[in-house]
Amino acid sequence: MGSIPGNVWAGYGSGLAGALAGALSAWWSTGFACGYGVRLAARFGTDSPTPGFLRLPACARYGAAAVLALLTSVLQSRVGLDAEFWAVGIALNMLLILAVIDVQLGLLPDALTLPLLWLGLAVAWMGSAVSLHDSVAGAVAGYGFLWLLFRAFSWMGRGEGMGYGDFKLLAALGAWVGVVSLPYVLLAACIAGVSWAFCRQKSFGLAASYPFGPFLAASGAAALILRPDVHSCFW
Repeated sequence: MGSIPGNVWAGYGSGLAGALAGALSAWWSTGFACGYGVRLAARFGTDSPTPGFLRLPACARYGAAAVLALLTSVLQSRVGLDAEFWAVGIALNMLLILAVIDVQLGLLPDALTLPLLWLGLAVAWMGSAVSLHDSVAGAVAGYGFLWLLFRAFSWMGRGEGMGYGDFKLLAALGAWVGVVSLPYVLLAACIAGVSWAFCRQKSFGLAASYPFGPFLAASGAAALILRPDVHSCFW
């Protein structure tokens, strides 16, 4: 039986390193999200956090670590352990933190969405799978579309529907994936959100509202791994 070539071992090692980086960073990010969420709750005068908010269940943190380990392993196989890998890894963790905070508080703080936006533009400017022109157009389209939808809901007297944090998060995702892939990110988030609401309510009525940020974060995370071929998942 022949020996395994050295480049194969190197590939296994790189994949393991990517997965380990994802798992450890996800564990840290979930802990950070809880602590930061408590500070946000105090700052904005929301209801006092419950004991469950102060510390996520271990199963939730392990689950997040496993998912991010898988995503970063796939990412490493696509781009290697170069600068783009680490930039996208940071973005994935920022999306995880935003999702946890939005679930707990219904907030998407500017302190996270805006750096995510600028990081996406910077990566495009330095040269990546998404051009700078496409990145800027994606950011404008992401914010503008949800803003127009928000205004339409307000004009029809149906309330606000969503917050400005959702606009900024979709703009940030547009900067990362580009204007061509952005509609698919939004479509996947909407399908996931409607499916979740149906499972919770067993109907398609509007009797309850749910934060949209976690669904945007989840679809955005998948798009970051697949970019620039996001559209291939729908056709």
